[in-house]
Amino acid sequence: MTESQALVRLQQIDLGLIRCERTLSGLPQRDKLAKIKVARRRVATELTKMLGQRKDVEMEINDLDKTRVSFETRVTEAQQKANDSEEGYRSVKDFEAQLSDYAKRLEKIQFDTDKLMAELEKLEHADKNARSIQSKLDEEERAQTASYEEAAADVTREVKALKEERADVVSQLSPELLERYAAAVKRFGGIAVETLDGNKPSACRVALQPSQFSDIRHGPVITECPYCHRILVTES
Repeated sequence: MTESQALVRLQQIDLGLIRCERTLSGLPQRDKLAKIKVARRRVATELTKMLGQRKDVEMEINDLDKTRVSFETRVTEAQQKANDSEEGYRSVKDFEAQLSDYAKRLEKIQFDTDKLMAELEKLEHADKNARSIQSKLDEEERAQTASYEEAAADVTREVKALKEERADVVSQLSPELLERYAAAVKRFGGIAVETLDGNKPSACRVALQPSQFSDIRHGPVITECPYCHRILVTES
């Protein structure tokens, strides 16, 4: 294969790869997999958020429990002092006021604890639902992946064959020509090389003037189109 033939074939291969990618992109399973990925990230974020909230609530409940134990101990001690006290009426009244204050505080602790326990129950329920959704997404992802691979099997094989051939074709081109080709691909959005179809370049389709056509036919095999400035191969 001559260098000009290799260049034309490289263009054909790259256009084939673009076509394959468009075919794969157009498969509905690919769009569904992308949506599943977004949904999984959203669920994972929610699970992380709920984990933090649960830890905060559990810490608050634990702190309240410690406070409750402390006040229950104080109540027991105050009651013992009241029972053992040999002091007068005023001292007993002071103990009763203290016990009343402890009772109110314990009631407030219980109220706050019940409220936090209800919040924790909601968080655990939400966590369970989120994990159920996550499990369903995993199952759907596996199903869509299998369906995608089945639908894309032929195209995937073609892509593999084209890439293998591309590596062989590239090895037959000079670094300078490859650099020129890469720049043209970027500039022209994929179609970098054209051949002659009679007196018309195959990409821009602008007929060459007789003098231009003569000069090109007698010039280098790999040149440049005078109109669109793509790489023009006069013999392939």
